[in-house]
Amino acid sequence: MRKFLAKILLFVLHIALMCLTFLAYLLYKLAKKTNLTLKTAVMRIAGPQSSADEMHGFYLVPAQPQVQVSPQQWRWITIVSLILVSTNLVTYFWSDSSSSATSGFISEVKRESLYLIDKASLHVTDVHSFEFKVRQVSRELDIPPEWLMSVMYLESKFDPSIQNLRGSGATGLIQFMVPAVQDLNDRLGTTYYMSDIRRMSAQEQLNLVHAYLQTVRERYGEYNSLTDLYLGIFYPKAINQDMCYALFAKGTRSYNQNRGLDENKDGVITNSDIDRRLKRMFPTAYMMTK
Repeated sequence: MRKFLAKILLFVLHIALMCLTFLAYLLYKLAKKTNLTLKTAVMRIAGPQSSADEMHGFYLVPAQPQVQVSPQQWRWITIVSLILVSTNLVTYFWSDSSSSATSGFISEVKRESLYLIDKASLHVTDVHSFEFKVRQVSRELDIPPEWLMSVMYLESKFDPSIQNLRGSGATGLIQFMVPAVQDLNDRLGTTYYMSDIRRMSAQEQLNLVHAYLQTVRERYGEYNSLTDLYLGIFYPKAINQDMCYALFAKGTRSYNQNRGLDENKDGVITNSDIDRRLKRMFPTAYMMTK
């Protein structure tokens, strides 16, 4: 659908360009003709004394022949018009992408798909609205949208109703926990329950994702990397800490629930483990900068 709209817009732009070119040419000829007509139709009126002395009142300069468009000029107009029409017809029927000259102008209509958006389409019904919302939330959080897509995929595979299977009770796009939901209710003046969040669409839930990440941002600082953003969801206190900062150690319930994050299998989940995991799973998003 977006490709079709892009082609329609490009077709209209070509037609408009053709019309403007022809109109500019006509205006140029009209201005030239008007200027020449005024020069050739100047009326010189003699004053009373000179009229009495010289026995004449006024006279006109003889009119010059009217300016007409020559056959050669009409030939060039026809050639240019045919070229423009042919170009927009070819673009409309056969082009799969807009030209580089117009790609910036129609970037909101047709642009490169968002990172991992194909994965989101498995659970999100209105993918275009979801993509627009992700980009909007990312701008407000001052992060690349690729970071937000990565952490949501890691937490929920973009399923807004999914629940954690390890007994934590987390649910939703970024696996909201009960304390986080209570905190959001205090911040937003709402009365959401976990069941309310599970019934939300992905677009609706993104409003809560934004509110939660903004709260963490205000408390713990800016998100300067993909790792920081994920820690904002998983363990906010670890944001901007050293890579050796320990989150969970072997023998605790938290470690057992998240043992898959222990990249080097040393019995301690650290910021370094989180960073290496994200770099391995999302190399494209990991390299993105603000």
